[in-house]
Amino acid sequence: MIRTLKIFLLLFVSMLSIQVSAQFNEWTWVHGDNLPNQNGNYGVQGVSSPTNKPPASYEGCEWTDHNGNFWFYGGQHLAGNFYSDLWKYNPSINEWVWVHGPGGALNMPAVYGTQGVPAPTNLPGARGWAPSSWVDNNNNLWMFAGCDQGTADMNNLWMYNISTNEWTWMKGANFSGSAGSPGIIGVPSITNEPSARHESTCSWIDGSGDLWMFGGYGAGQADDLWRYTISTNMWTWMKGDPLASNPPVYGTQGIPDPLNTPGARNSYSRWADKFGNLWLFGGIYYASGTFNDVWKYTIATNEWTWMKGPSVVDDLGNYGSLCVEDSLSNPSAHLENRSCWTDSCGHFWTFGGVTATGTYPGKNDLWKFNPVTNNWTWVSGSSGINDPGNYGSIGVSSPTNVPPARMGSFAWQDVNGNLWMGFGQSPSNNNYRNDLWRFVPDPSCSGCSMIPVALFSAPNHICPGTCTDFVNLSQGATSYIWTFTGASPNFSTDENPTNICYNSPGTFPVSLIVTNSVTSDTLTLNNYITVYPYPPPQGIQQSGDTLFANAGAVAYQWYYNGNIIPGATEYFYVAPQGGNYNVVVTDANDCEVEAAIFDVVAEIQSAIGSGQLTIFPNPASEKINISGFEVDGSEIEISIYNVLGEFVLAVPPDSYREQTANWKLPTVSIDVSNLPGGIYWLSIAGNKIVTRIPFTKE
Repeated sequence: MIRTLKIFLLLFVSMLSIQVSAQFNEWTWVHGDNLPNQNGNYGVQGVSSPTNKPPASYEGCEWTDHNGNFWFYGGQHLAGNFYSDLWKYNPSINEWVWVHGPGGALNMPAVYGTQGVPAPTNLPGARGWAPSSWVDNNNNLWMFAGCDQGTADMNNLWMYNISTNEWTWMKGANFSGSAGSPGIIGVPSITNEPSARHESTCSWIDGSGDLWMFGGYGAGQADDLWRYTISTNMWTWMKGDPLASNPPVYGTQGIPDPLNTPGARNSYSRWADKFGNLWLFGGIYYASGTFNDVWKYTIATNEWTWMKGPSVVDDLGNYGSLCVEDSLSNPSAHLENRSCWTDSCGHFWTFGGVTATGTYPGKNDLWKFNPVTNNWTWVSGSSGINDPGNYGSIGVSSPTNVPPARMGSFAWQDVNGNLWMGFGQSPSNNNYRNDLWRFVPDPSCSGCSMIPVALFSAPNHICPGTCTDFVNLSQGATSYIWTFTGASPNFSTDENPTNICYNSPGTFPVSLIVTNSVTSDTLTLNNYITVYPYPPPQGIQQSGDTLFANAGAVAYQWYYNGNIIPGATEYFYVAPQGGNYNVVVTDANDCEVEAAIFDVVAEIQSAIGSGQLTIFPNPASEKINISGFEVDGSEIEISIYNVLGEFVLAVPPDSYREQTANWKLPTVSIDVSNLPGGIYWLSIAGNKIVTRIPFTKE
């Protein structure tokens, strides 16, 4: 099983354009510099390039979006200097792109704009020292608090919309040092706000899409727990003390209690389990020291539980043996270990940081915590301090590779469950980094056999007779079975099926079964594909040298002999010359239908002779009258159509025709009293020519 998974990973990575090797339980230096304090290369804003690289930075704000791209904002570059740029990294092509911000300018002030209103000029400003971050269910990036220009704490909440490339100031003060307003515990209110703080890295999203945040450091250390509901734009103070710096209350290990609390702390690892519980590990309480305890918060009961680790500070831990899960193993006391991940088996991972207090010696150890067995496993890195690391060759995996010890580094996770880490500060020498590393977990060491997860996306609102392509976002799979009800083809085993065509209107399900050597996963999305109704049929009628399509559509484009006619975008077109004409008509669903007319003869005579035709009254209520009506002995037919070109009424011939060779009537009256109100076409056909005249029925 392990060998099959290993072969799959090697094959998968070999197909990526980054062309880097990958071996289980090995680090790979993938991008950036192996020298500290580099300024980076911004390139052109919005343009990805292999030579782009962010500058070295520490404790900015990071996200992984729903498409597997990595993002970060701000961060500190050397002492007292903060960035306000937004970067995106695409792991499939190994390229960075500078997306937003002033392009390397330091210590920029915020541009708040109007609260709740996005704008291209809005900017959170220079920001660092570990703001909280979330990705909501709509793939928007959220950021709260942090330190503004390294001097003052903030409590404002921002949202970044990826599709519009705009920031929105959502809530909180537009100045530093706000005391906030906790309100009443457990009661949401539009006036509630957490106090200004930094090092509030403990952030989660629950099953309802609400944003959670715990602790941090501001005017004092905090042990308050907050929930923010996006739909109501309200904070709720859920637990803890928003004012005092309280020590932990441990209670009994493994037993929840309303009085239990992790106490005031900051700079820790955090995770959410598959049951919606919130977890944290480590951090620092400045009144005493650094922790290596594990805590769980249960939303349903609003209670904390001390799960693992000692109840004392500055503990040296017990490393045990590499890749051996042991109930006695425990990391040493850690803080600023913000690089943390959750794998597909629900295990928690944490990397590096610093340990104990005083000189803050740096760490580069990688640990896995199993919340089911409540045990730690030391997976990689040194048990010592200030390890200088080994970069090896860029893009080449090696068992001797290991990142240098650091604190405040970023963390991301790709769609295949690999762990990514980079940037941060080497605490032993205050060096700042812009390197990027990837770690491939070994199932034999991590105890996680890469359970596959089915996921996909596609343009799913389409016109009849068109095709769509599917993007496979699944994780950990080696084979795929797709079912496309109502489509042609209706079945595929391709990883990313293309040209799946839907000819008939309706709503249709899509099913994907993904499999690896361990197990399979099925995802069925009912009514996922919407095929719009057929657009109304079209036709072209000629009146003199004017061509009329059916009115009432959203857009029109006329063509002459197959070539587009610039500016010809009305429902009618005056033909300046003979030939073949067609019109492409677009409906409200952006679906198109086409009509054509051939062998048009421009400047032809009216079907009713040389007289001047007049319709009155227009608008009409009971009757319409036609004057200037002449007949030269030919058969004439008069009928009425609606704006869609549908036949409505045939005028009885006896009401306007006499059996004489040549005659002239000054006026012909037609009864329209039974027609609903609207716009109609009066059609007069004769001499193989059709004249259409619009009128309005009141």
